[in-house]
Amino acid sequence: MKKVLWATITTILLFAIVIGEQIFVDNTLNLLIEKISNLDAYVYPTESIQNAEILSVCNNLDEFWTERERILCLFINHNELSKVGEQIKKVKIYIEQNDKDNCEYELETLKFYAESYKHVVEINIQNLL
Repeated sequence: MKKVLWATITTILLFAIVIGEQIFVDNTLNLLIEKISNLDAYVYPTESIQNAEILSVCNNLDEFWTERERILCLFINHNELSKVGEQIKKVKIYIEQNDKDNCEYELETLKFYAESYKHVVEINIQNLL
């Protein structure tokens, strides 16, 4: 009887951990997409993107990602996650160079990466097992 109880408790605990992980990852990716869209909203209507306000929004995005990436590396392949960081660095460089066209392109690529990660790590039965 004790073995069944311990097996049940262990199973419930594992499900809770996996669901907690999925919620954290999903929330992080949603916030990332929101921050990317926010930066895009600053960049798109502006002719000269080389200004302190846009750079501040980009730095905020970079800090957010750097902080969350450390935790996400426990759940997602680090090589895949590094692409997001690389894209953010490219966006920052294009902002500093006032290269709006390339900045917009890199922002779209960044959105693509974030949304594709979101689809990969959705809660499903395979992730729970």
